[in-house]
Amino acid sequence: MIAIAAGTYNYTATLAGNPSGKTAITVTRNADGTVAIGETSTGTYQGMSGSATATLSLGRDDATVTNYAAHILVGGNAVESTATFAGKTATVNGVGGEQTFSLVPGQQFVLIDGALMSGFIALPSQVVAWPNAPLQLLQPIYGQATALLTDPNAKPVRPAGVPAGDASLSVTGPLPMVEWYDPATMIPDEIDVSAEQPLAITRQR
Repeated sequence: MIAIAAGTYNYTATLAGNPSGKTAITVTRNADGTVAIGETSTGTYQGMSGSATATLSLGRDDATVTNYAAHILVGGNAVESTATFAGKTATVNGVGGEQTFSLVPGQQFVLIDGALMSGFIALPSQVVAWPNAPLQLLQPIYGQATALLTDPNAKPVRPAGVPAGDASLSVTGPLPMVEWYDPATMIPDEIDVSAEQPLAITRQR
């Protein structure tokens, strides 16, 4: 059975090699078997200090997104970013306004909201739970949904410091990245996002 291990996990982020933020993640297993991934983040964005809190809720399969809400504060400007679900339909609301997206048969929703961590934490268990299923990536803060493409045949180079037993998850398309995660806990140890300014997120132990 796939199960994201309950606990508190701390991460640091670097952007183009420079420290850019810190995040504390708390994974809670509720009495009904559902999972809540809570997040508290601080950092800088385009030279401005910011902070965020978010909660991503998953169903009893540790994969299906059932609710999402984030409060983001950057340079004194507050943004609320949310996603709600009704069957195969998702409604997201952020700076891009309210938008509704629907799944085609066999497709599943995943959610990554900008640089916030909670969606990255959920992604390994989702990909393992739904092998070969087409994934629709929700980005509530932007009011967008795009295909999230994984490459099961990729052989990324293991970074120094990543445990030898970690599995890798390679994502291509508009959000190219590699997640290194512990297959026993489904918790990421390192996330490397390829971009003009590369983003590296590393678990602190």
